[in-house]
Amino acid sequence: MKKSDFNYDMEKHEKFFYSILSERGKRQYAALEAMKSGYYGVMEISKKFDTHIHTVRKGKKELLLQIVPPANKVRQRGGGRKNGINRQSA
Repeated sequence: MKKSDFNYDMEKHEKFFYSILSERGKRQYAALEAMKSGYYGVMEISKKFDTHIHTVRKGKKELLLQIVPPANKVRQRGGGRKNGINRQSA
């Protein structure tokens, strides 16, 4: 087999892989790709994966600081809608 027999649509496979990741995984994968892309990497990757540039920058910060996520947690504790008991009635 020749090398030319292995033509893959890498962008298609990257987007599929990106779609099955968790929020943190998407953020960090986008950041890694941006770091590989160079100076305008954050802008290019944010357009490619249709995410905000701040999301890519946050992932980049997590990678550079080597922040280790807690086991089996995707979101931080305390997020989301609060219970109705704690809210004041208008």
